[in-house]
Amino acid sequence: MLGKIFRVIKSLIFFCISKILYNKKIKVHMLNSLRGKVLVDIQGNSKITIGKFMMTQGPLYLKATASGNLYIGDNAFFNHNVSITCSESIFIGNNVDIANNVVIVDHDHVVDSVGVKDEYITAPVIIDDNVWIGANAIILKGVHIGKGAVIAAGAVVTKNVPAHSLVGGIPAKPISHNQTK
Repeated sequence: MLGKIFRVIKSLIFFCISKILYNKKIKVHMLNSLRGKVLVDIQGNSKITIGKFMMTQGPLYLKATASGNLYIGDNAFFNHNVSITCSESIFIGNNVDIANNVVIVDHDHVVDSVGVKDEYITAPVIIDDNVWIGANAIILKGVHIGKGAVIAAGAVVTKNVPAHSLVGGIPAKPISHNQTK
């Protein structure tokens, strides 16, 4: 019981501090369960929206740069050490479960013959409702993960994932399709 009260207080503190620091750049519902640290970094004209009943084990790192728009739907679950960095658009639907050490990015650095530049190539990431992303997976720019899909642990997702399918590997490839809907 005491733990539940502590999580409610922590969620309210996160809500208040977020509003003080970022004002209109962040929209956070007060009904969230934060068990670990949530680190937020909003730069430029970017925005972050967090729905209700988000649960995090922490640390959860949310970063929006340039004019990035990061949206997290209702009932999202983030296990330990999840990192989401947005320069254009990342949309995470409702009832999405994300396991330990997952990285989601919507951009790559520009690389030429001289080396890595301080410029980005961006493309939106869309993760539909009821998706499960396994531990240590990496979701890269321009990917659309369909409703009810499962991303296996350690997968590197570089292409779209059909709804109700299971993908895994580096790069991620279909393992099965048409799971129970």
